[in-house]
Amino acid sequence: MSHQPLLAVIVPVYKVEDYLRLCVDSILSQSYSHLRVILVDDGSPDGCGAICDAYAAEDPRVVVVHKENGGQSTARNRGLDLAKDCDYITFVDSDDSIEPGIYNAAVTYLEEHREVGIVGYGINEIRAGEKVYCGEKVGRLFSREEALKEVAQGFSFKLGPSVWSKVFRAEVIGDIRFREGYVYEDNSFVLEVLNRIDAYYLLPQAGYNYVLHREGSTTAQFDVRMSYLFDNIEELQRRHADDATLCLYANTMAINYLWMYWYQLYGAFVHKGQEAKYREITSAFLPYLKRARQRPFINVIGTRVHSLKTWLFLHAPYTYTRINLR
Repeated sequence: MSHQPLLAVIVPVYKVEDYLRLCVDSILSQSYSHLRVILVDDGSPDGCGAICDAYAAEDPRVVVVHKENGGQSTARNRGLDLAKDCDYITFVDSDDSIEPGIYNAAVTYLEEHREVGIVGYGINEIRAGEKVYCGEKVGRLFSREEALKEVAQGFSFKLGPSVWSKVFRAEVIGDIRFREGYVYEDNSFVLEVLNRIDAYYLLPQAGYNYVLHREGSTTAQFDVRMSYLFDNIEELQRRHADDATLCLYANTMAINYLWMYWYQLYGAFVHKGQEAKYREITSAFLPYLKRARQRPFINVIGTRVHSLKTWLFLHAPYTYTRINLR
């Protein structure tokens, strides 16, 4: 590459003192060195702010922002504001790390294939110190419609909703921002950006090391805040009410996540005799389910059986889940 494009790496930082150095070191040691590493200290009460400042003092590629705590969305948005002159943008969560060489692989592909708006890569799940690869063995090119359909399925190792497993062309993000004041903000953001691209390429390699924290066990993660995911998707549909395609895939994503969470909640609570907790959490989802079944959606599996199952779930979720998970 005669011209080295500038890659912005946006890292929200909050209460990760034990993980931050590993994270930042994995970024700064990349073979692709033309980086702007934007560390956004989101009012972290520990020593993270000082660690960020120390990196900035040692490496001119590091930019540090200190702000009042406002959540990950505000930190990412502040980073995007500081990346407007960059060619490419990616994100890293500050308790994770990235694999050597991944940015060189992603930027090289994007430079050689101008029709591709985003390059994604697989992840390593770090379980008890061991890496478990979640991704593809063969690279794959997705059209815009294929990418939208894939991400609308819900959790997918091929094309998941997380921003940290992707390198974006800056122009496809443009003025899109994360919804502030809510969690589970990646899904609607990624869906909105995918709607702007011509093609997406998935590298057949791991690029991101995602740490599974034991303190965040499956049961502990489930609470009524999960409804924010569906609120974010509905807010996206309201803003783009005139875009039938985006609304179609957004509603499909909402339905698939509702279905998936109902299953997970049933297994997490009912099988352990906590029926009341299961009902309490899922009741927060009922308004979203009722609205979703009134909007257009697609059958991502394509079979008639799946279509019938979807209809039954949307109209009788408790009955459907009980029958299928006895």
